[in-house]
Amino acid sequence: MANSGEDFQVVTRKKWMARKCLRRRDRHKSESDYLNDCPDVNLEKFQPRLENLCTEMCQTDYFLVAMEALQQQLEGIKKPLERIVCLGLGPFSRTYHALHQAAFVIGLQRHHKIKEALFFDPVFRDSEKELIRHFGGCLMSEDCAGKHEAEVPTLYYLPHCPYALMHNILWSNWKRDTLPNVFLISNSFEMLTMMRKSQDDHITRIVEHCTETPLEDDYEHHNVFNDLSLHTFPGEALPGSDDETFWTRCAPLKVNEDELITETETDFAALKLESE
Repeated sequence: MANSGEDFQVVTRKKWMARKCLRRRDRHKSESDYLNDCPDVNLEKFQPRLENLCTEMCQTDYFLVAMEALQQQLEGIKKPLERIVCLGLGPFSRTYHALHQAAFVIGLQRHHKIKEALFFDPVFRDSEKELIRHFGGCLMSEDCAGKHEAEVPTLYYLPHCPYALMHNILWSNWKRDTLPNVFLISNSFEMLTMMRKSQDDHITRIVEHCTETPLEDDYEHHNVFNDLSLHTFPGEALPGSDDETFWTRCAPLKVNEDELITETETDFAALKLESE
């Protein structure tokens, strides 16, 4: 059958990538619309649901292995964990990923009998804030953008958060006597620095001196805890105090909520759409 040339178009790689990026932006917009339009939960029904999930979470292999890894690192400083700071948890009454992560944090707080658990995420609704208080947490009064000092052994829980938050936590604790107090569960530093080899910041500097323990994602729900690691900073592995080059602080980073930290998505985010 003859083809006039009007039925087909040549799709170049540049055009394909641009369209892929546009579809992705539309998807994020629809997700944002869903989260905004999602009705509030019934707290009387949701509280026991979250309580049951916390109980189940504490019995999973993922949770038990993570607690064992954390305890091994705590033995290095010979101090108990005294505080949790959870940033970027997400709308846990509206998405199941964030809900299971919330159950993990609550279970961790109970496991270590921690009295002070601080939470902040700008997406929290009043109902989610009330749930956090009900389960023994406190809301931070303002967005610290990761600028929080660990005066005591502190577990920072940043599930799949922007790079800048992790950098700023290190920036706030960039002292030889403070970094050992930082216990950070976040995206793998090793994976992140593979994409930023030429960049000088606190993560690229510290990666050779920290202990990274991958938390294998064998949880029954896939992609809830993927690519997360426990990062600790033993004093004996840190450069000496006289290493001025290492201990000179970089500038803190501005947190971009739309920042993407996985390799594939970073490639898409870096695209610049050009007119055809």
